[in-house]
Amino acid sequence: MGCEDVSILEQERENGGSTIFDDVFRTIAQKMPFLLIPLINEVFGTEYSDEQGFEQLRNEHYEKFGKVITDSIIRIEGHIYHIECQSEKDGNMAVRMMEYDFAIALEHFSLTDGNITEIDFPESCVLYIRNHRNMPPYHEVRVHFADGQSVMYRVPVIMAKDYTVSSIFEKQLLLLLPYHILRYEHFLKSNRANQEKMEQMLDDYREINNQLSKLHDTGSKAQLYVDLIELINRIADYVIPKDNPSRERIGDVMGGQILKLRSEKLREEGREEGREQGREQGRTFEIYSMVQDGDTSPERAARRLGITVPVLKSRMIVSGYQYPEI
Repeated sequence: MGCEDVSILEQERENGGSTIFDDVFRTIAQKMPFLLIPLINEVFGTEYSDEQGFEQLRNEHYEKFGKVITDSIIRIEGHIYHIECQSEKDGNMAVRMMEYDFAIALEHFSLTDGNITEIDFPESCVLYIRNHRNMPPYHEVRVHFADGQSVMYRVPVIMAKDYTVSSIFEKQLLLLLPYHILRYEHFLKSNRANQEKMEQMLDDYREINNQLSKLHDTGSKAQLYVDLIELINRIADYVIPKDNPSRERIGDVMGGQILKLRSEKLREEGREEGREQGREQGRTFEIYSMVQDGDTSPERAARRLGITVPVLKSRMIVSGYQYPEI
């Protein structure tokens, strides 16, 4: 299962040191940002529609001690939403989020009445994609000011493991699909022969494939189907050990459709490449004919084709043309 070519995701991971989980989330945030809207609705109780307009904001913020890079920031109807994707537990996550949010707030602050500067923090959350126990519902930091004021900074936590395949599609939380395999991470890496667990996992992926196939049938979301399955397979390739039989079985479930769609794409690319090759070949044969008929010199023809005269002669003879002996 998975693609044989070296992807942009892998290149970015090698260059930047990020994990495949980060890369997939940022790919979704940058290439399919509309998938963030159902997550925003789920976390913040909003009711934005599928057609909701939004603005992607830059995720690099420069501070005194360096550059802060966040996962995803979008603005909807004047509200700024910041979503971070985490695979591992981080005891400093609350402070990190406050740092990120403060950088975002400073970039978008407004001056009021000429005297008071108002800084609005974004509405933020942390999405955990792995199965962590005893995660709090919020990351919290209590900030004490010198004048005695005390403010609680609070960011909601959302756990991917809390969502079944049915609830993912019911709530349209499709961005969780690539990470669904992490529900079974411990089982997969233990290599235990648990047939019941295996069938439960395969049933999940049959349902995912079935539901995504319906998206493909809608036409307008066909590319979304292909892109999501590619991301699903990339994380599954990374998570499932090479010698685990689950790799082949999930590949059978998810791979058939992907191969069909990729073959259609490759055939189309091949047709276009063939047309281009045909045009190029026709141009070459036209030049061969001109050399054969004496309408142009071998030297000029060779220059036009970007080859040497001896190579031109050899190719003309192989292609059945007569090379003029001067």
